[in-house]
Amino acid sequence: MFITRSSDSGSATKPSSARVARALEIHRSVVACNAHIARSSDSTHALTAALMLPCYKAEFRNLVLVLTSDEERELRYALDVLCDCAA
Repeated sequence: MFITRSSDSGSATKPSSARVARALEIHRSVVACNAHIARSSDSTHALTAALMLPCYKAEFRNLVLVLTSDEERELRYALDVLCDCAA
């Protein structure tokens, strides 16, 4: 599931900032790693996912720390939409 925003000039929503877009990409990687680990703990993909997961989490945490309040609000909204869609 990907969240896209229209960049048309007539659109009422503004396009995501680069940092918010990057944070969403990292979040998708974290979710994918968790899925690989959950599916099979003895596969090469699960091992790679287990090794990469702490890196993705640290990168996400560091990126969130430098977001402006508007970017943080935008990220929270986007993550809420993702969680609502997954439920």
